[in-house]
Amino acid sequence: ELREAVEEVLPDLERDGVRVFYLSSASPTPGVEALLPAIEVAPDEPLPAQHRAGVTASSKAMYIYTSGTTGLPKAAVITELKLMMVASLGRMCGLRPDDVVYTTLPLYHSAGLLVGVGGGGVTVPVPCPPGATCVLRTKFSASQFWADCRRYNVSVIQYVGELMRYLCNTPKRADDREHGVRMALGNGMRAEVWKEFLQRFGPVAVWEFYGATEGNAGFINYTG
Repeated sequence: ELREAVEEVLPDLERDGVRVFYLSSASPTPGVEALLPAIEVAPDEPLPAQHRAGVTASSKAMYIYTSGTTGLPKAAVITELKLMMVASLGRMCGLRPDDVVYTTLPLYHSAGLLVGVGGGGVTVPVPCPPGATCVLRTKFSASQFWADCRRYNVSVIQYVGELMRYLCNTPKRADDREHGVRMALGNGMRAEVWKEFLQRFGPVAVWEFYGATEGNAGFINYTG
């Protein structure tokens, strides 16, 4: 989906020595590598310690481009410490290693990447066995949402903004409560939607939080 945007800035990235990957089995763009073949042949053993030599809590882990909550759009610096703090949100809300987290949110957004995928990796203390399983969907589909939850034995769902209202606006079905979802983690759900969601889809524990990618504080409605 971002091919044209990538190709537009690719010469600048190549000049700066930046390697670019598509998360696919093949690349249609000269100069951009395909990541899946490398992942498939990668060993299962932990990375050698020297790869982490010099990494501290204040080291830059990644940049996430924000829409401008605190001003103009910008690339926000995510340090190793902030990555771990945001990723630990799931564990604070009760995420378990045996959970299956369903994420339909884009992975260029903090919620999908740090809370969803990242949260699945820090559900138990280090050293640890594998964390929770994360089920990814390319795009959100209200009509297929609960079918996916049943198909993949989902126990935790993520939401942002009006996603829950879209689910409540779908035609009612006899199997609306036939799922294994026990927890919803996200932000931006209106009070009336919250009530309607629980009445229709069952006693799902809703953990509403607030945070900004470039912010320095966050809130969790831990009382429910």
